[in-house]
Amino acid sequence: MISLSLRPEADLRSRNLRHQKADSDHASTRQKEAILNAASGLDEIKRIDANGEAREVSVFEADPNGAAAEQFRLMQHRLSNVRPSGGSVLITSPGAADGKSLNAFNLAWALAEAGNNTLLLELDLRRPSQSRHIPTPPPSSLVDVLTGETTALSAVRRLSDVPLFYLGLNKPTSKPVKLLRSKALQDLQCWARQTFSWVIIDGPPVLAVSDIEEILPGADLVLLVVRERGTSRTMLERTVEHLGDRLNFVIYNNVSMSGHYGYGYRGYGDR
Repeated sequence: MISLSLRPEADLRSRNLRHQKADSDHASTRQKEAILNAASGLDEIKRIDANGEAREVSVFEADPNGAAAEQFRLMQHRLSNVRPSGGSVLITSPGAADGKSLNAFNLAWALAEAGNNTLLLELDLRRPSQSRHIPTPPPSSLVDVLTGETTALSAVRRLSDVPLFYLGLNKPTSKPVKLLRSKALQDLQCWARQTFSWVIIDGPPVLAVSDIEEILPGADLVLLVVRERGTSRTMLERTVEHLGDRLNFVIYNNVSMSGHYGYGYRGYGDR
C-alpha cells in the first residue's frame, strides 16, 4: 500500500504561507529568475551511460499506466499544491528497509515527468542504495563533490528523457558525519535549490543514527516513509516525536519487490 497523508499542522502552515503570498511576490520572482538562469546550463549535463542494466526500474518504466505510477503522480500533485514554486524534500523513515529510497526514486521521477527539473540527491551516506536504479555508476560521486575533487555540475548525471538528474554514491563513505557537517554540503544544497525546481533528498533513517539532524535544516518539506505491518508502532511514535513539527507528510508503504503493489489511503492519525 502506498498512500500519502498531510498532517493537519502542515496543512495549517500551508494556508498561512498562502496568506503571506502578497508579501513574498518579489522574492518569489527573484527565485524563479535564478532557477531559470541556472536551469539553462542543465542541457550540458551528460546522460548516464545506458550500456549497463539497472537492477530495479521505476514504476513509470515498468508500468506507466499502472496504479503504482498513479499513486506517485498523486504525491507529485500534493507536493506541488503545497509548494507551487518547488523546493527541497527530505525523505526519511524510522529505520532501515522501510522503502524510503524506492519512494524517493519514484517520487523524483513523478516530479520530473510533470516537467520539473528534479535532482535526486542521495545523502544516506552509511547505506546508499540508489545505485540499484542506475545502469552504470557515474564517473564522479557525491563524495568527490564534497571533498573538492570535482564540481557538482560535472558530477550530476541525467537519468532519463524526463528532466530527472542524480547525484549520489555507490558505496558507504568512511566519514559520514564529517561530510554531512561540512560547508561543502551546505554549498551543494544551496546550489541544488537554485539550479533545480525540486530536490528530492534520500536521507538516512531517523532512529538509527544522528545524521538526519545535519540534513533537516536544509529541507523545505519532510516526508516520512512507514512500512505497513513492518514499522512498529513504537518506532513510528518515537520518529514522529523526534521530527516534531518538521514532519509534513507520511507515506504508508508496502511495496512488493516482485512488482505487485497494493493501494489504499489512511489519514495521519488513523490507527
